[in-house]
Amino acid sequence: MKRTSFRLRPWQKSDAMSLARYLNNKKIWDNCRDRLPFPYTEDDAHAFIDYAVAQQEWNEFCIEIGGEAAGNISFMRGTDVERFNTEVGYWLAEPYWNQGIMGEALREAMYLYGGNSDVKRWFAHVYEGNMASMRVLEKVGFRQVAVFRQACFKNGGFMDLHYFECLKDEWTGK
Repeated sequence: MKRTSFRLRPWQKSDAMSLARYLNNKKIWDNCRDRLPFPYTEDDAHAFIDYAVAQQEWNEFCIEIGGEAAGNISFMRGTDVERFNTEVGYWLAEPYWNQGIMGEALREAMYLYGGNSDVKRWFAHVYEGNMASMRVLEKVGFRQVAVFRQACFKNGGFMDLHYFECLKDEWTGK
């Protein structure tokens, strides 16, 4: 089977239509924070792209597949005493799930972001039941260090939050 190719790049204003089309998906929203609007509109896409373009460092990576924006990888820096930590967040358009794209894209984004920043530690939160996301993190070199029981309230109920981390000095980019 031929592998779907992708490239990472900065977000562009012209990405709004494909961003809105792919991110307006309840299956994606179910695994993201509630601050992500749903339904997701072109106005939401324009607001996000304006935000991403305005960042001082490249920390929002557009995943382009077939000439259109089909996903995102975010690095959200901590503040104060946690300023050398960054939270990793990501999503991928449903037509490209289970093809190994996200693991490769995350690995590449970590090389790009980590090589151009003083970050020492990456971490990610994954909601219970999102086994695909947990596998992505493990394949890239993260390890699960905790499960915070009933830590999130999503879709009308409490759920566990799985916490993963990866230290830059130990990361091999597996």
